[in-house]
Amino acid sequence: MAADYLHGVEQYFLDDEGRPIEILAASTIGLIATADDADPTVFPLNTPTLCNSDKLLAKAGTTGTLRNALSDIYTQAGAVVVVVRVESDEDPEEQLAHVVGSIDNETGKYTGLKALLAAESLVGVRPRLIIAPEFSHLLGVGAAMETVAKKLNALPIIDGTESGYSNVIDECAQFKEAIFVNAGIKLLDEKTGLIVTRKASATVAGHMVRVDNDEGYWNSPSSRKILNIVGTSEVIDHAIGSTTSKANLYNSKNVVVIVNQQGGWFLYGNRLANGAMIPHQRIRYIVGDSILYAHQELCDRNATGGYVSGVKNRVNKLLRRLKSREVISGGECWVDKELNTAAIGTGQVYWDYDLGLYDVAERLTFRQHISTKYNESIFE
Repeated sequence: MAADYLHGVEQYFLDDEGRPIEILAASTIGLIATADDADPTVFPLNTPTLCNSDKLLAKAGTTGTLRNALSDIYTQAGAVVVVVRVESDEDPEEQLAHVVGSIDNETGKYTGLKALLAAESLVGVRPRLIIAPEFSHLLGVGAAMETVAKKLNALPIIDGTESGYSNVIDECAQFKEAIFVNAGIKLLDEKTGLIVTRKASATVAGHMVRVDNDEGYWNSPSSRKILNIVGTSEVIDHAIGSTTSKANLYNSKNVVVIVNQQGGWFLYGNRLANGAMIPHQRIRYIVGDSILYAHQELCDRNATGGYVSGVKNRVNKLLRRLKSREVISGGECWVDKELNTAAIGTGQVYWDYDLGLYDVAERLTFRQHISTKYNESIFE
């Protein structure tokens, strides 16, 4: 009798190709920091470590940059942070080498910034905002951050040197897909009661996570209030409507700053170093990666008509969902017949999709008119 003989009813569980595409986390921070006295079991050297609350501050030591960076982040918002602790070194060149890090393909060892590339494999999350407070303004570090961030489809937050307008503009021009912030922050040290100054990137990262949590990653962090700082190390004048204020001059060259208006401190600037809008780039990264991740499990299937149209329809469902949430203004996925016909036999299938991105209301213009018509009632 045949081995597959069955007298009765059976059931097969088929793949649900129509299930929704999940949107990836957009707000995970990747932090490179030093702390020789940190607990090595909690923050081992050159090893991505997941930190999801300020409770680990007690294990972060008191030397180096780790404790201050985590404190600045968690002052702004609850966040998931991938920490890579690197060695401290009095020699500036050695210190930079530790921060930038390396990859040893023979041993599989990742160090410094390069260790963030292994974060997803080791702790299950991909950093989307990359910071190295007190180091990112140094020559070579920002460039390494941008390189690593590009591989992760993340954005680096790079500090300026605050060495004068012309120098800072030249620094910013060296980068492309980076948030370049020239604004050291002043804040009250809880232990000493004194005002201290630090680079702003950790605070800006925490601020962006808070905006993400409150409004969504598709909104700009600009013109939102930063919490618990008392000033900036560089005086930056800001006058609403002025094209010649220092804040506007910096913004016109894609430098993000922090300004004081009506007694509060606000992040001010919408653009990456290359002029692209910050939320636009984040939408492109997050939506694109979400589509890739959702279809990895559908790789190596037969390219039948049902398969090709099923993938197309699944992407279109995601785009409609994003439109309904006002993440995008519209979008459509389609299959290019000519392109795919030419690719028959190569094992490659193409799907195209577009995204409509909302304008960011960066410039609001009100036109004032003078009229005498409202005085006419006086003489009626």
